[in-house]
Amino acid sequence: MPRVDDILKLLENGDWHDLEEIEKKIQLPNLYTASVTDFLAQYDFIRLDKERKKAKIDSSTQIFLKKIRRLEDEEQL
Repeated sequence: MPRVDDILKLLENGDWHDLEEIEKKIQLPNLYTASVTDFLAQYDFIRLDKERKKAKIDSSTQIFLKKIRRLEDEEQL
């Protein structure tokens, strides 16, 4: 599961990212990256452009992750 978290964290900025970029930064094989991004897209965590081979976080997921990060920061204080 940490790899899913890594992918979501990479996409958290809201920009489109090439799947190849994700593979390199997260150090994942192509097949694994495709499987994880397909799963995340299927459940609307991300948007996936298969033609352009790009992924982007869904806006509602982005908002949710920001809230979680903020709560985690508050707990550390």
